[in-house]
Amino acid sequence: MKFTHLKTILEKHQLWAKKSLGQHFLSDESVCQRMVQHLSLKGETVIEVGPGPGSLTDILLKERPALLFAIEKDQRFINILNEFEIPADTIFNILQADALKVSISQILKDHQVNKPCRIVANLPYNIGTELLIRWIDDINNIESITVMLQREVVDRMRAEVGTKDYGRLAIVMQSCFMVEEVFQIPPEAFIPPPKVWSSVAYLKPLEQLPDPKVIKTLGKLTNSAFCQRRKMLRASLGKSLPLTLWQKICDTLNIDETHRPEQLDAKTFLAMAEICNQEQI
Repeated sequence: MKFTHLKTILEKHQLWAKKSLGQHFLSDESVCQRMVQHLSLKGETVIEVGPGPGSLTDILLKERPALLFAIEKDQRFINILNEFEIPADTIFNILQADALKVSISQILKDHQVNKPCRIVANLPYNIGTELLIRWIDDINNIESITVMLQREVVDRMRAEVGTKDYGRLAIVMQSCFMVEEVFQIPPEAFIPPPKVWSSVAYLKPLEQLPDPKVIKTLGKLTNSAFCQRRKMLRASLGKSLPLTLWQKICDTLNIDETHRPEQLDAKTFLAMAEICNQEQI
């Protein structure tokens, strides 16, 4: 499929983006090429989420991965994806499924893949953040994640302590991944153009990962803290934890109860989660 013909193909098949699925089809070939140029995908296992009419899929296949899985919920695009030319040394599997209900680890197990995969995707805007959080459960089976998201989401993932964008997403993601913004994309690169700019982010799992139970606790702690981010810690976390545990956390980590959650860095929140897990909370 040629990118210059994307609009023609959409018109021919009467395929229009569904707002309910957060669809915006990438029509700029150079953007897709930039997404993969820093990766080495030949012989690798790659998972693409939400390929739609296949703008990114076309570029991924040309990189000749050993396995490419395309997870697409929208039945309308399955026939188009089946028409792609597949390199002789690539196996292309189209999985019609809801990405929120699919386990990356289970896909690899079902196809007897014994090494981590690379995820490359233009994520639907309405489920991007939720997918990233869910993929933490599969982090040991992920080599890297390259995703296109709303720029504001990438800003929140990369945010530093004390900034307006710093919050739950930054703390959880930075506790598990090295997060890098690769480049930004204007609305006119899509059909239809979204109302916001987008960014491509590259996520690499950290060499030393927290225990999965600690990550789950971290999610709960940050949710309690940042759902009331203008309140002091003693009025948010202090009220949601047993008093003796909260006092132990403050004493051990030298936390000022009058601080607000955006004043604590990710390492401190992670240390709080580890203490909670030691106390089996």
